[in-house]
Parts: sequence; C-alpha cells; structure tokens
Amino acid sequence: MDQPYTCNLSDIKVTSWNVRGLRKLIKLKQTLSRIKQLKSKIVFLQETHLTDCELKSVRNRWPGQVIHASYNNYARGVIILIHRSIPFQLMKIIKDPAGKYIITQGTILSITLNLVSLYGPNENKPKFFEDLFLTISALQGLYIIGGDFNCTLNPSIDRSTGSDAYKAQTRRLINQFILDINLVEVWRELNPDKIEFSCHSSIHKSRSRIDYFLVSRELLSRIKQCQYDSIVISDHAAVSLSIHLGKFIHNPPHWRLQTKWLQNPEFVKFIEVNIENYFELNTDQTSASVRWEGFKAYIRGEILSFTSTKNKQQRKRMETLDKRIKSLELELNVSDDSTKQSELLSLRTEYNKLSSDAAAKSLMWLKQSYYDQGEKAGRLLAWRIKKMQSERAINSIKTSSGNVTVDPLEINDSFREFYEKLYKSECAQTSEEQDIFLDQLQFQTLTENTKQELDRRLTIEEISQAIKSINSGKTPGPDGFPIEFYKTFQDKLLIPLFNMYEEAYQNGALPPTLRQAMITLILKPGKPPAERSSYRPISLMSVDTKILCKVLARRLDPYISHLVHNDQNGFVPKRQGFHNIRRVLNIIHEKFDAKDTALLSLDARQAFDRIEWSYLFTVLPRYGLGNNFLKWVKLLYTNPKANVLTNNIVSNPITLERSTRQGCPLSPMLFILAIEPLAMTIRMRTDIFGVQLGDQEHRLALYADDLIVFMTRLSISIPKLIQQMEVFGQFSGYNINDSKSSILFLNKDERLNPIMQTPFINAKEGFVYLGVKITPNIDTIVATNYDPLISEVEESLNKWMTMPISVIGRINMIKMNILPKFLYLFQSLPLPLPKEFFDKLNGIFNRFIWNNKKPRLRLRLLYLPYDRGGLQLPNLRLYYWAAQLRSAMFYFSTETPPAWLQIEQTSVTNLQLNLYLYSASLNNLKKMTNNPFLKNTIDIWYKAHQYMGDKSSISRFTPIWGNICFKAGRADGGFKIWADKGVQKVADLYKDGSFLTFDQLCRIYGIPKKHFFKYLQVKHFIMSKYKQIVSEPPLSHLENVILQMPVGRGHISSVYTALLTHDKESAIDKLDAWRADIQEEIQEVDWETACLKAQRQSINTRMKLLQYKWLMRTYITPVKLNRWSPVIPDSCSKCLDGKGTLLHCVWSCPKLQQYWVSITQTLSKIVGASIPVEAKLCVLGIYPKNCDFSIRQIKLIDFGLLQARRLISLYWKKMDVPSSHMWVKEMASCIALERLTYIVRGKGAYFEEIWLPLIEFLRHYEVN
Repeated sequence: MDQPYTCNLSDIKVTSWNVRGLRKLIKLKQTLSRIKQLKSKIVFLQETHLTDCELKSVRNRWPGQVIHASYNNYARGVIILIHRSIPFQLMKIIKDPAGKYIITQGTILSITLNLVSLYGPNENKPKFFEDLFLTISALQGLYIIGGDFNCTLNPSIDRSTGSDAYKAQTRRLINQFILDINLVEVWRELNPDKIEFSCHSSIHKSRSRIDYFLVSRELLSRIKQCQYDSIVISDHAAVSLSIHLGKFIHNPPHWRLQTKWLQNPEFVKFIEVNIENYFELNTDQTSASVRWEGFKAYIRGEILSFTSTKNKQQRKRMETLDKRIKSLELELNVSDDSTKQSELLSLRTEYNKLSSDAAAKSLMWLKQSYYDQGEKAGRLLAWRIKKMQSERAINSIKTSSGNVTVDPLEINDSFREFYEKLYKSECAQTSEEQDIFLDQLQFQTLTENTKQELDRRLTIEEISQAIKSINSGKTPGPDGFPIEFYKTFQDKLLIPLFNMYEEAYQNGALPPTLRQAMITLILKPGKPPAERSSYRPISLMSVDTKILCKVLARRLDPYISHLVHNDQNGFVPKRQGFHNIRRVLNIIHEKFDAKDTALLSLDARQAFDRIEWSYLFTVLPRYGLGNNFLKWVKLLYTNPKANVLTNNIVSNPITLERSTRQGCPLSPMLFILAIEPLAMTIRMRTDIFGVQLGDQEHRLALYADDLIVFMTRLSISIPKLIQQMEVFGQFSGYNINDSKSSILFLNKDERLNPIMQTPFINAKEGFVYLGVKITPNIDTIVATNYDPLISEVEESLNKWMTMPISVIGRINMIKMNILPKFLYLFQSLPLPLPKEFFDKLNGIFNRFIWNNKKPRLRLRLLYLPYDRGGLQLPNLRLYYWAAQLRSAMFYFSTETPPAWLQIEQTSVTNLQLNLYLYSASLNNLKKMTNNPFLKNTIDIWYKAHQYMGDKSSISRFTPIWGNICFKAGRADGGFKIWADKGVQKVADLYKDGSFLTFDQLCRIYGIPKKHFFKYLQVKHFIMSKYKQIVSEPPLSHLENVILQMPVGRGHISSVYTALLTHDKESAIDKLDAWRADIQEEIQEVDWETACLKAQRQSINTRMKLLQYKWLMRTYITPVKLNRWSPVIPDSCSKCLDGKGTLLHCVWSCPKLQQYWVSITQTLSKIVGASIPVEAKLCVLGIYPKNCDFSIRQIKLIDFGLLQARRLISLYWKKMDVPSSHMWVKEMASCIALERLTYIVRGKGAYFEEIWLPLIEFLRHYEVN
C-alpha cells in the first residue's frame, strides 16, 4: 500500500485585531508591519472601513489570500488574511452583507476549518449572534472564531467597572452557544483568574476585554499559547494564539456522488448513455465481476468529468453575473435609475437560478434548507447535526498500553489495533463442546416448502424490490455510490448486478469492492469517551453489497418469528421491546418482596462483534435453512475487509474473522438466530429455576443482545447459569461483562444483605433495562423515570427559548425532540400518572411555544389537525391514552399472546381479558384485580369510550357467563356450559348480523334443549340493555379502531388520530368572527379547506404561520391596543381615519384597497385570468364558487396572495402601505428557493409548469 502523504507543520500564529480603519495608506502600512512583527500567518481584522473597490490596496501588500466582507459605506468591514505559506484550501465563503462577519471554510491538510472574523454590534442585539451561530452550526468542520464581540462574557473580571448590565441578554446567548456547539474561549481557559483588557475607551474612561478567540474544544489540545499584545496603532489590542497542527495523514478526498446531480436531466441522460455504452462494449470478454468492478471505476470517471466541466462553466457565468450585479449596485448607490433597477432584478433572478444548480455546499442550498425546513426542523436539524458532529469527534483515547493519547494518528492506530483484535477469531474451526451443546437442543425448523422458498434462485425482481426498500439519504460505502444512484438507474443496472451476483455465487467470492467496508464509530450513550470499547462500530458497506444483504433479509424476515421463541422481541416482525419491560414489571409486582428470587440483567461485551463464524455457520443449518441460502450468507462472510475511520483519518485495512456487522440489513436476524441456542438451553435446563406464575414459568426475556433472566433458588440457579454462559462463550464468542451486569433481589432484606455472593452488581435501587429504570417497588417507578425526564425537557426548552424559531417551529421541536421520549415511557410503563402531570407539561409547552409571552391561542386549539384550525401540537394526554390502548389491542388479538398478557390474565378469574372489560362496572372491574397494569388499562379503556362518545351499555364482547351485570349469567352454572361450548359473548348469539333462534343455537353450538329458559333470560338481558335484538350491537368507535389494526407498528398514531377526531374543541369561533366581519356566509367545508391550505400552499413554514395567524385572528389591532390602554388611539395608523379593526387593517382601509387592486391586477396579468378583488379570496384564500382557474393557476394565485399578505404583516406597525413593486421583488426572491426545494423533492419539471408565467413576467417587468 502506498504511504499516505503527511506534512509536519510548525506552530501557526493566528491573530485577531480591531484596527479601527485602514482607509489611510499610512495606517494600512502600520498595520501590516505590526502583523509582520507579530509573525502572524492567519489574521482576522475588524472595522477595516474599506469598500470592495479599496481592497486592492490590501491585496497588493499581503502575500497570500485576502477574503473580505465590506459594507456599502466607509464603516464596519472584516477581513481574513491567510499567508501563502499556509496550505489553506478554500471551500466556501459566507459574507454578511452588512460587513459584520465573514466565514471562510477550507482545509489545512486533512483538517476542515471554519475561520470566522466578526465585529459584534455596539448595541444590545442578541439576534445578530443567534443568526451567526445558527449559520456556522450548519457547517462541517472545526471552528476558529476571532473578533471584537463588543460584549464582555464575564463583566466582573472582564470590565474595569466590574459590571455591564446593558448587554446581559447578548452575553447569556453567546455563553449558551459556546456550550451548545462545544466551543471554548481560549484566553480565559488558559488564564482562569487573570485580569487583562483588550480595549481602552477614552470617552467612557473604561477598559474591557471584548476581543476573543472561540475555538472548537477539539482544538484546545493543539493550542500552545494565547495572549494580548500591546494596545498600539488602534485602541484595541491584538489577540494571538499559537496552534500546532502536527502531522496529519493527507488521505485522498473520499469521492462521493452528490445526489443533487441525479435531479439534473442532462446528467441523468449522460449517465444513462454511458451505462449503455459500457455494457454494450464489455459483454462476454471478461467475467461479470470484473465487468461490474470496471463499470464502477469507469462511471466514476465519467461523473467526475461531467460535474467538473459543468462546475467550471457555471462558475464562469456566475462570476460574470456577479461582477455586473455588483457594478449595478454601486451605480445605484449613487443615483437611482428605473432601467438599471429592472436590469438588476433580472440579473439577480438569473443568478439565483444558476446558483440553485451549484454544488450542494453552496450557500444557496443552506438558504434553501432554512427556507424549506428552517421552521419545520431544518434549522434545528442543522443544529442537532452540529452537536452530533461535535460529540463524534474523538479527542483522546486510552491505548492498549494504558496511556492516553490525543494524537489523531495514534488514535486511529489504536482503534485499528483494537478492532483487528476484536474481529480476530479466538475459537477453533471445530469444537466438541459446541457439538455436544447443540445436539441436545430441539430447534424450530422451517417446513420443506419454506426451505425451498428460501433456497430458490435469485431473481431480478427481488433485486429491484430490495433497491426500492432501502432508505434514501444514507451515507454510501467506500465506493461512493449512494442508493439514490441505483434507484435512478436501476432499469439499466439490474441485469449487470444480477449477473455479478450469480457469478459470485458460483465462484464463492464477491468482487473486491463488495468485500470492503468502512468502520465508523458512534459513542454509546453514557459511556466514557476515552475507552475504545465505548464506541459502537457501524460498517458502511458499498450499496451493491447492501442490496444483496437486503434481498436475503427480505427472504428470511417472514419466517424468523417461527424460528425464534417469543421471549426474543428484538428484530422480529410484530414484536417490540415494551413487551419485555411490561413482563419485567408484572413479575416484580407478582413477586414483590419474594425471597430467594432475583432478576439478572446481563451485559454482553461487543455482542454483535464477537459472534464466531464457525459457530454461526454450524447453527444456521439446524434451523432448516437450505444449502443455497446458506451459501449466499457465507458469500458475504468470505474474506471481508474493513478500514477504520476516526477524525477523518482512514486506517489500513483489517481482515474480519468474526462478527455480525452492525449496519448490515441481514446481521440482526443472523445474530438472534445465533443467540437463540443459549436461550433454548436456559429454558431447557432443570437446574436453572425460573419464576412460576400460575401454570407458566418465566425464565428469560431478550431484546437482541439485551438478556434478562428471572430466577429462584438462587444458590443453584446462578452458578449453573454462569457455568452455562462460560461454556456457550467458548465456541460462540458470546462473553458476559460481569462488571456491567446487575442483579436485583426482589426481597428487601436480601438486597441489603445478599444471600449469596455473585460477580454482578447488586442493584439495590434497581437497574436500567432498555432505557427504563427498573425499581424493586412498582410504586416508585413512575417518579423515578418521569421526574428526570420532565426536568430534562424543561431545561432543554428553556435553553431553546431564545432561538429565533416561530410558533410552528417550536411545535415541531416538541414533536421531534420531546414527544418520542415521553412516548417511549408511555408504552413501557403502563401505570397511572399523577393528576398534575399533564397540566405541568402543558404549562411548560405553553411558555415555550409563546416564548414566555401571553398565549394568543388556547392550547387545546393547537392540538387539532390542520383542517380544524390546529397546528398538530402533540396532546400528550391523548398519546398516553393511545399507548395504553395499544396494549389493550393484544386482549383482542388472535396472535400468540405476549408473556405479560398471560400474567395479567391470571390476575382475573374465568374470563378472557377482552370479555372481562365488559363483565362489570368500572369500579368493580378494578376491585376484582390486584394487577396495577391491568387496572390502569381498564381505566383508560373506559375514559376513552367516554371521550369518544360511546354510550352503549352493551357490546359484542359483553360476556354471558361470569357477567356481574347479568345476574343469571353470574349465578347459573348452566351458562358455564354455554361458555365451554363457544357461547361466551353477545356476538356469539348472532350470525350474519341476526340474532340466532334457539334451534339455530342448539344446532350450531350443541346447547342442550332444556336450556330454552336460559335462552329467554339472555334475550331479555340484551333487550334491557340494547332495546332490541334484531340486529347485532354495533362496534364502538374505539372497538372499530382496535379490531381493524393487525399486530405491528404504527398503532399508537392510529389510536391517537381516532381520539383526536372526537375532541370537542374547534375553531368555529374564529369562523363566526370572520363571517361577522365580511358579512358573508362562509361554509364550514370552505373554512376547513382554507385552514388546511394554510399549511400546504407554501413549503416555507413561516409562510404557513403567516396565513394561520390571519385565519386565527392573532394580530394585535389598534382597537385591541385601545382596549388595553385607552391612551392609545383605536384608529388605523395608515389612513388615520377608520377604526382599526382587524378587517380594516388587512382589507377595508382605503390605502390597502388600492394595494389589493394593484396586486390582483398584476397577478391577473401573470396567470392570464381575471382575479376578483374579494375579501374572502384575498384575506382568507377562499375562492368564489364561480371561479374557473386551473390547478396550476390556483397554486400561483395562492402564493401571490400569500406574499401580498406577508407584506401587509411586515408593514403592520408602519404608517405607509407596501407597494406592488415590493410584492414583485418578494415573488422574485422566492423563485430560486422554491425551485431548489422542487429539485430536492424530485419535482424540478413540475416547478417549471407552475412558475413559468411568473418567470416570463419578471423578464419583461419594468420598475415604474
């Protein structure tokens, strides 16, 4: 292997300095001389006061790169100077148009850096820093941020007066962002107690330290010193740091196809032609594997050729446009000219269109993300990605020698050594102990038909379905081709792929690139980051390998539940982890304080990574998997290799000899098949004693590798279990980590004074299992789990409070970050919550949504779906109900019941749980069982029925025998005979919806003829409850939902939706107010359409919120202000005449009437149809019945009217009104961002169809 390129760089001095103007040549010379004297190689300058035209004087005198952001007059201005001796490769520049900051992204060798020079505002403007930090948080790489922040971070020691209350909000915000994106203020970190100042104000007679360097904490170990120099030339001191970059591997750039090119029709056609040409020229001269490997290399070269050519052409045209735009801007700064205004608008439109086709790293794509997703989750998503990236950087690691290293090369070498050892087999190929162990087990096996189905020949259709089923947006493997490439060109790639797979199967080996993988590392939650074992290795396989794995996984998936006992709930269809938790809770409850009883939670060392292949391929045939299927699986595990990626450094390859690779679609199923023999042995052994409940013995539960064992007679069971684990581990690789495994004795005295010594942790207060804290007392488990979560949520929402996110954005933050955490506990803990629980959460949500201001809309309205006037804020109470009701669904299921259901069934007598629900009143039902989980489910069941308006006193599931409400059925043993013969519930008395006659009942069920009186009794009972017996009682709303759902996923959402449908809240009061204002009838169906359209007519969330606020009447009008304070006039601020009601401020004001007429006339020209000037349409978006617009016209009209409303909102407090010219500019500015989003969503052609009339209009538009 070729040696990677390395370079040894000595310390680099980086300086930041507010120079207070460089317009005078002598000052510039002084400054550059000072920089030379300081030996600075990277320099951040602030307040240069230079315009673009004047930068030439700096370029002529600085030997290297000059990157700047200027303002349009002689003020502000920032510069980054990079000396030519620094091998800085520029990637991206982001300029502040106000000249307050510049962001330069680039690399020095293999390190991606974001250099930021900033000049903070003199005023208290926290929004400046919010926008800046949110922008840089979306950039990959490490940060060096230097500049004059104009704000002390700790006034008590950073200001001579000892205080600075003026910028308290800005200070808090900066300090919070420092924490959030893992920055450190270097000088203070190195000098925690030292007092020194960087700025002297002769006017205010004060000194302060307001010039800083903020750097990524990962860089701190590389910084040798940081100091302030003398205050000379300027009234600010230069602050400098020395950073040592050391030796770095310069890996060749890892090529990856940017999926945006797949939205380019020209590119797609180009690739299609090249694919056809390649496979036409390369037919049978070489093997299918060689052809495939050659194809990937060939097409990669063609892609590089195409994209580089296009990028060059595009850059040249954009540079020409940029120069002309800048020239026009300078000319217009001197004198206004309508012709030049029109030309400038046209050029900007063309420039934006070109920039939408630029590289994905372009700033326009970042803007698109903000435009499309910024108020959904986009801004927050970039934020989270940045935080995740921070966390994934590995700054230090403990090597095998026990030393801690911070050197990236040594870190990578250490991980390579670790994984080389981990993946090296420790077992012989054959093992007598293994055969003895496996021979004693009775495996579940596939039927002969199923075996043949698995063994059948690979088909092209299977490959196609596998490609479609793999999620897009995933990181590609080492070859750089993402799944989107295969989805786009699958018609042309399916046959070559199929031929390659078939040939590899025959030869017993995959092509080399299909055997390669890249191991990336993710720190496990709560694990120490300096330990190599704390990281979860994820194998990034090439997509062509993943497709084959997916084919095999899709074949095996339908049968895995037959092969694996229902104790295993991980990676098995229709099984979930909450089954295990509910089972654990039931056992703890039933055996509360039981002696000589314990739960053992076992932690396996790198369970997936240690599975021995010799064992795996001995076990798999015992399940009846056919030889052909096994040969495909073995193909994937023949001579695989992997490189380890850490801190952008790629190791030399290692050979894998064991493991089921995490990241492979097939691996989870292979792992649970490999671990199942251990579970079978624990169930089978007579010297390991489980927990007996009724006629069922509970021994263990599994979720993939998470194993929990239920035991009694501990002095016998525990030693035998440990012995069994050791035997199994000798040949399988499975190894228990005693120091991380926990034992919970159920008896209180035994927890304090264990009856025996074990190598496991004595979990006196409980242990964490599948993310839930299990405590020995059920009464404490709710507080133990929910209290920390509520505190965490409140802290997070308070931290996010100051973020510039709107109401919809905040609701989406709750959906994305808060709801899943509660939902998991709702499912896992089927216990009642405190009365104040939801009220407390609602208060927290309300404060966050309205940013600690008075709510303008009631929370219950926000819960509703869009068409009913809501914003789909999660209603946690209903989600909690839905989670409990989803568990009740298993009462009605005909599938094999989960183990917890069998325990809860034993807590009631005689009746199945689905019948027990209807056998008595709610109070009696809860009295007749002592199981708290069943009690809670019953309670929610009845509350949900009441909430949904189900008032029937009888159900199809109402039992006959054992029904407290049916006296005869309760006391007469004859009805027990009916139940034994199949007449258990009311539904059994009906056939095809009709009540059975007594003769039919006797014939169908074998009911004795002498039971006619009983027949009359039950008939009378139904009549008394249902008032008739002709037709079968209908299913309740809740029963309909529960019975129509198969066992699986997505049920909580279905139940939640059904519950929300019956919420009595509505926005009709808002509709009535509009009816009164407009004095025109508005149908409810039109109102619902308008509410729904408010959330769908624009891809931009702020636009959605704008229309929503209009519909919900949340704007503060002069009339409202006058009502709050009579000194404020209630008249319109624009016409100064009419009363400032909402309708007047948005519609009937004479000045606004002129505006609306102008907008509708212009929009009519664009769409080529007459648009009526009506309040219902312009204000509410409801079209008159006689309008006949096409769908495309409606889309453009809706968007145009929405922009018109937006301008009114922007001018809400102003005395003048917006103009139609402003509206045109707003429409023009949206085109590029809209187009980008259409491209991202694969609808580029559709964009042209909708927006072409506007584009044509702008080409001929003239500014009046």
